[in-house]
Amino acid sequence: MNQISNADKQARFRKKEHLKREADKIFRQWEVSPTRWRNSRTPQEVRHALDKAVALPSGWMEEDYEYAVKNLGQIHLDLISSVDQIANDVDGDWDSHSTKFMTTPDPAKFISDNKVAIEKAKALASHIISALKLSGCTDADQAAALMEAVRFVGQSLVSNREIHRSQATAMCLASIGPQYDRPEWFAGQFANTIGWQVDKEIAREIGKHLSKFNHKDRP
Repeated sequence: MNQISNADKQARFRKKEHLKREADKIFRQWEVSPTRWRNSRTPQEVRHALDKAVALPSGWMEEDYEYAVKNLGQIHLDLISSVDQIANDVDGDWDSHSTKFMTTPDPAKFISDNKVAIEKAKALASHIISALKLSGCTDADQAAALMEAVRFVGQSLVSNREIHRSQATAMCLASIGPQYDRPEWFAGQFANTIGWQVDKEIAREIGKHLSKFNHKDRP
């Protein structure tokens, strides 16, 4: 077994401390920003994401460190560019939301009810995230459990004659089988949702794979 010199140990310690300081710096910038960079995450969620990004594994290699640096930078960009996505999904597409507001007989109640709906959705999201963190499951197992919940919501959505249009409902509808009918807006909304979440190169790759997809190959 190769012995690590004291100089190497000190260098590794300094690199880990540098990562932690960068994470703290990002958190402080987010915390004091007037609009919290326009996103709806709680301080606990932001802190968790930053701490997880800089948590190097035991016996970490240089590749692990570089990955952590890259991941931290991605989270920083995500925080800067984030919007209140929960509010956007509760409101749904702009045209429908605007029409409902313009035609409501009680605009004040409409705004009040909308605010309550957003707060309830945020509270539910917070409970779900807390449950995931306390579950003791791996990230992959958490994803599996969460997708089961997404499928549950998707199947519930299709029981409605009219389905609320949003990025969130599009993702839920995308998670259920082809035997279910989707609203006319689904394909465009789903493509738009994916397009906003990935870069152009990945979007093109997804399109290529979809064009070659054969439903007979389904697992």
